[in-house]
Amino acid sequence: MIPLKAFLKTGCSAAAIAGLCSITSCNSGSKDTVPVLNDNSMSTEKSVSPSSKPATSPKIDSAAGNTNTNKTTAQIVTIENMKFNPATITVKKGDQVTFINKDIVAHNATEVHNAWASTLLQTGQSWTFTPEKTSEYYCTVHQVMKGEIIVK
Repeated sequence: MIPLKAFLKTGCSAAAIAGLCSITSCNSGSKDTVPVLNDNSMSTEKSVSPSSKPATSPKIDSAAGNTNTNKTTAQIVTIENMKFNPATITVKKGDQVTFINKDIVAHNATEVHNAWASTLLQTGQSWTFTPEKTSEYYCTVHQVMKGEIIVK
């Protein structure tokens, strides 16, 4: 058995160096990882294996600034500064509405008669649904936050 003092002098340092070397070399030369930058921008890039297909991103309708996927338009409502922005939107029947929380606290969007409700959205999270009829909504956490979706 190695005395603790001797282990701490040599074994611990050698083990720490060996561990660091193995960690830093495990990704060197790997072609199937995407680097993730830690710049506090809430990047969520993940490793991509060569056999997986990249996700198709929705196309942007430059005229309206809306996301277009399979002839369905998505209207964006951002949650920021304790407000829904825009507070009132008009969509066509079948269009999707996406709520994106860009605020520093969690929020949700709930129809006033509970016909639909989002989950509690933490900062950076979003929720998409397809409204069936015109309705008013609010945040159940901060009831002064209100909005309306008009379906035509």
